[in-house]
Amino acid sequence: MRIVHVANTNYKYLGLRNYGLPIKINNGFIRNGHDVYWYNERDVARASNILGTRKLGKKACNRKLLQVCQNFEPEVLALAGADMIHAETIDSIRRHLPHIIILLYDIDALYIDSNVAAIHSKRDHVDHIFLTTGGACLTNMAGKNAGVSFIPNPVDPSVDACKNHLRRDLPTDIMFAGAINKWVAPDDLRMLAPGAIRNHFPNLNCEFYGNDNKIWGAEFRKAICRSKIGLNFSCTPEGLSGGPGSELYLYSSDRISLYMGNGMLTFTSAANNLSELYGHDRIVEVKNVDEFIDRVRFFTENDEERMRVAQNGYDFVHSECNERLVAQYMIEVTSGQDWTHDYVWPTEVFRA
Repeated sequence: MRIVHVANTNYKYLGLRNYGLPIKINNGFIRNGHDVYWYNERDVARASNILGTRKLGKKACNRKLLQVCQNFEPEVLALAGADMIHAETIDSIRRHLPHIIILLYDIDALYIDSNVAAIHSKRDHVDHIFLTTGGACLTNMAGKNAGVSFIPNPVDPSVDACKNHLRRDLPTDIMFAGAINKWVAPDDLRMLAPGAIRNHFPNLNCEFYGNDNKIWGAEFRKAICRSKIGLNFSCTPEGLSGGPGSELYLYSSDRISLYMGNGMLTFTSAANNLSELYGHDRIVEVKNVDEFIDRVRFFTENDEERMRVAQNGYDFVHSECNERLVAQYMIEVTSGQDWTHDYVWPTEVFRA
């Protein structure tokens, strides 16, 4: 199939962010045999005005996307958030190509109002929506004709190329990379875990990155590839509990695919219920700081167990949550095709 993929390539950052989810989805489309035109709406907008700003180039960006679709005549329009693209432009593309199928996917948390508003602005103009949150809260994201489905964060063997689960000589015991938002709950593990490690395990070799010492590009890849354990804790607002009806359910940033996909033993918060997707013997799920400290102690003192559980996770995500399967699932669901794989993640379609 011919696909126009509207997604941010992060060209602006000159290689600093070349491991994000849209890159993996694009690779999946191509490796599944599709003819893909990658349209980076942000770069097109910047290049379309003399000052090089997105705001001044937005109108031209939308006009040029319509021109691309007129010239290329895609069978699929895949929108990765695509906050630069107007709903009216999507409708114009559909009028010109009445048989086109249009999908929207978004990787951001649904407990952030701006993310929800961005999805709502397009939900009545697409055929299907895919989100990295699961459960009944997806009903609130459905459009008049668009159902909503969960997708896992995919791994990609060309991006996630380290095999930390096979190595005993890794110099870093624990790695964490993530900023702390002002609205985070006071008992959030993302905020508490680094301090707990420093207090209880001062001899561990740790790398913590966040608000004051951000890490990107090759340095980020190197940090991942030298680390035994990765902390995948998402910022959680106060008062939000987990469970199938919660905006926390099955949610994770794409950090989890980078960690598990490179063979790191990955810690997550029990509030996100990620063991339902990955299995209890493939990740380490903790409920609170006390349990976190206990599991850190166990796995830093039992390296064979660290390697075993990390390998379980690595094998699972590369087999069942890779870029080809996630990309093909999106196409099959949106187009109504028969499934070509027995997908391991929840496949329920939620409708308004």
